Amino acid sequence: MPPRRSLKQHDATAESHTRKMRRQRALDQVRKDKRHSAVQTKRRRPVSTARPVPRSGRSLSALVECLRGGGDDNSASGVLPIEARVEALREIRLVLAGAQETREDEFEEIEQLIALGIVPILVALLDSAAPLHSASRLAEEVYREVLWCLTNIASGSYEHTKLVVPAVPRLVELLESSSQLLAGHAAWTLGNIAADCNEFRQHLIANGVVVPLVQRLGTFGETEAAAEVAKTSAWALSNLARGFETRAKPFVDAGIIPVVVQGLARPRAGALFSDDIVVEVAWLLSFLTAREEECLRLMLDAGLVDVLLPYFSTTDHVLLTPILRVFGNVCCGSADHHTDAWQLPYVRRLVSAESVAFVPKLCEFLQQTGTQQTALAVEAAWVISNLAATEVAIVDRLMQAQVLPLLGQQFKEGGYDVRREVAFALTNIALTSAAHLDDVLALDVVKGFLHLLTVADIAVVGNSLRFIENVLRVAPRGALLVETNEGIDALETVQFECGDERLSQWAAALVNEFYGENYGIHSPPSAGAEFTEFGGSSGEPMMQLSFDTSQQSPASGTAGRGRGAHMTTPAWKK
Repeated sequence: MPPRRSLKQHDATAESHTRKMRRQRALDQVRKDKRHSAVQTKRRRPVSTARPVPRSGRSLSALVECLRGGGDDNSASGVLPIEARVEALREIRLVLAGAQETREDEFEEIEQLIALGIVPILVALLDSAAPLHSASRLAEEVYREVLWCLTNIASGSYEHTKLVVPAVPRLVELLESSSQLLAGHAAWTLGNIAADCNEFRQHLIANGVVVPLVQRLGTFGETEAAAEVAKTSAWALSNLARGFETRAKPFVDAGIIPVVVQGLARPRAGALFSDDIVVEVAWLLSFLTAREEECLRLMLDAGLVDVLLPYFSTTDHVLLTPILRVFGNVCCGSADHHTDAWQLPYVRRLVSAESVAFVPKLCEFLQQTGTQQTALAVEAAWVISNLAATEVAIVDRLMQAQVLPLLGQQFKEGGYDVRREVAFALTNIALTSAAHLDDVLALDVVKGFLHLLTVADIAVVGNSLRFIENVLRVAPRGALLVETNEGIDALETVQFECGDERLSQWAAALVNEFYGENYGIHSPPSAGAEFTEFGGSSGEPMMQLSFDTSQQSPASGTAGRGRGAHMTTPAWKK
């Protein structure tokens, strides 16, 4: 089943025939990812400060040749002793890990190691090392050093990571081994591979990576070492779940739901996910809840909302961001609207939760200032936009919590990222009813929406057209209100300059209908006609409006000049 879409029909009654937007959070390139460095996509494993490794002065080519089995060995067999290989591996690991300091000469050394063929040698060493069940301490040290090197190589470019991919089957074996140390290194390497691209993620899933990672996550309460591996496994799983191409089903089939619910729900006095694991799991859930609706339903039925809500009281923005995305996904549904019946009870439970003041917390995020707080305001506005697209009772609850004035302030004073999300929230509130539209218009936001018609983001342009059309059709003297805010020029900018044909046609239809030949001579055109559906190229169907004229207030007063007959008819025809 394809990912759940974000457009939701608000109401089938005569109150409103306008489609409202419930949008899935963009998880790839639609917007910048605000993840903190603690949960960054790829991670280079640094050099241990407890065991500094001195450089021997040997050249990189000599180190690589040493691992091939040659070099200046004096043994009769010509096979380098394992101790010498371990020392060579440590030196190479030092070079690879040193790149975290971003010194240009170190990057050159890494490229030189790659060119010397170090990765195939490391993969071969990993495959040919002694079996784990009979491995000596020194042999296990070989595994450790090889894995450490591969981890840091996989933290680089696509070309570097691709060289490590042949080691995946062996990495899975090590992940399933009894050694916590090696399992942790293997999980780290797999996490870096998964972070690179969808091609590698699908390869990992096909090679059975999900099940052992979930099993490792489930051992978080056994020992301190197991908890560390569980944290790395949670991070690897979140990287594996990135991107809309990855389905949630493999994770659900592997048992991820009971593992995360158990780890999040246990009393603080007992075995519970550590704070670090909670952050990783929250990001994992932010991806999985955006996938197939049947998987979302399984997660909600298992109590996901109830176990996550207590964490919403935190002040840690690193944790709040993914939790907000999870809750936004809970409020987001499929395009065919059949999820409403089963999904709305969970949304209502979220909004009316007694343990955490959910809506007041969203309001709090909209009032804060600062870089981190701005990121939370963006996420909160997105959640509010999805809540406002559900049902009238929830919209009224938002209004009672004084969300609207805060949205209006952010719409006028916030940065573009905030205004973008607030615009969707205001549109959804305005589409609830004529009374709600009046409340939004009282914020004096028409000019701001007209300005958004000029941005390059097609989704924003489509949303702004949706808002402007609602004003034209529903608001008393809406055509005059739009015109006096220079709305005709803004609509014509979309009509003639927008690169999306459907948006251009949509804007043209509005200009022709509301500012055509009769504008300025008669009252604005009747709003009872059915509007032809147009859509943006972002994959969101736009809307189809069909209003009962009995629901609208007739325009009063003198109409504006607009593009009436006196401006569209040539002088020689008058």
